[in-house]
Amino acid sequence: MRKFRDVINIKSLKWQLLVRWSLMLILLLIIMGISQYFITRSYLFSGKNQVLEARLHDLDKDDLQNSKYPNSIKLNATFLVNLVSDRNTSVIIIDAKGGIISESKGINGDITPPHLSQEEYKMLLKESGKGEKYKIVQNRTGSEDMIKFKIIDSGPLAPGLVQISTTVDPINIMLVNQIYFYIVASIVIIILGILIGISVLKHTLKPLNKLTNTLEKVTVGQLNMYLPIDNGQFEIDSLSVAFNEMFKRIKISFEKEQYIKNKMQRFISDASHEMRTPLTSIHGFVEVLQRGAAKNEKQLDIALNSILNESERLTNLVNELLMLTKLEQQIKHEMKNENIKDILEEVYPQLKILAGQRKIDMKLKDNLFVLANKNQIKQIIYNLVQNAIEHTDEKSGVICISMNTIDRPSGIVLVLAIKDNGTGIPEKDLSEIFDRFFRSEEHRSRKNGGYGLGLSIVKSIVDAHRGEISVSSELNKGTIFSVFIKLADS
Repeated sequence: MRKFRDVINIKSLKWQLLVRWSLMLILLLIIMGISQYFITRSYLFSGKNQVLEARLHDLDKDDLQNSKYPNSIKLNATFLVNLVSDRNTSVIIIDAKGGIISESKGINGDITPPHLSQEEYKMLLKESGKGEKYKIVQNRTGSEDMIKFKIIDSGPLAPGLVQISTTVDPINIMLVNQIYFYIVASIVIIILGILIGISVLKHTLKPLNKLTNTLEKVTVGQLNMYLPIDNGQFEIDSLSVAFNEMFKRIKISFEKEQYIKNKMQRFISDASHEMRTPLTSIHGFVEVLQRGAAKNEKQLDIALNSILNESERLTNLVNELLMLTKLEQQIKHEMKNENIKDILEEVYPQLKILAGQRKIDMKLKDNLFVLANKNQIKQIIYNLVQNAIEHTDEKSGVICISMNTIDRPSGIVLVLAIKDNGTGIPEKDLSEIFDRFFRSEEHRSRKNGGYGLGLSIVKSIVDAHRGEISVSSELNKGTIFSVFIKLADS
């Protein structure tokens, strides 16, 4: 029953192909039937015409010109009628005025010859040429006859006309019987064609059904499954290739979504942890004060300083998170052509204070302008230098800030590089250092690491300037951060 429902489902491909196949078969049978009918009819009428033409050819010139009865046109006409007619044909002799001189009704007298009007006979007599003509007309009994004419242009009956006719009812009956037989045969052929079509379509659509059944079994956990591409049908193979490519893209998107989901969970967890730590400290010192530490000046000073430091840490964390949110929202900032050398010289005193005893070496070039937001460029420099400071020795640390340019197909690009001689970054962590709250295991301590947001902010700012940032590092030798921003058009 299910298979039957599948076949008659008007929206199914099998049903639509079967209907179109059946319609095409019916149309071809109709065309063939009509063609066969007219070809057979023409052939049979042509044969009947040849029989009548042969009867007329039996009349030679002597029969038409010699007068057997010199004084009687009627007798001559009767003689001619009897000469030509037989039991299947009737003959009529027509005079120049279109009147009937004599006629025969077959040997047995049971044939009713068709009569044309006098005007039609006159027109036939006036027509040029002496060739024989024939027509299919209806006689007085309602049957169809074939009539043929021959002009008499000499002899006692000239000008006149010989009409010979015979019934075509047997031909019509034969054609009707042929139509009935053809209809029955066509119905049988259509039924067989439909049955054969169902079988052929079932075999032809088998790869497609197999493909459908396979796709119905696909779940999220089976995105690595691939469909066979050697089904023996080019279209199905192309469809399988397209589905396989789609599976690849879905798998990549799903893995990316899972990655983002995991990163978001980790981000929320890390953010909660980072916020909870200063809040816990503040809460603890407040409880200490409530228990009477406020009366002890030394303990009060320690508690207040601790609360101040933790609140500052919490404020910095919130500010950095807000900055990342603004960068993600792509809030437009004022962009101007800025000379990077001027910006570096402007922030150098502050960097020098942050570096303490570490050495900061700057190798600058003048007149390198980029379309940028000045404050955000400062933020990039500050965060990268701060990161270098945290991972270099307090006394022997060296931080080098250099500027250069490179040629790319898109134009000349500024390269701002910040190099240090610090602890370096493990190779396994290089792909994650721009992630939020990420800190290498070697730098998890409060002394050596912040919240893991500085490099994320740098990456977001660089992206907002349509630039790139890269990092290379070697353990115990140092790290180089390189920022690439296209130079402004001069």
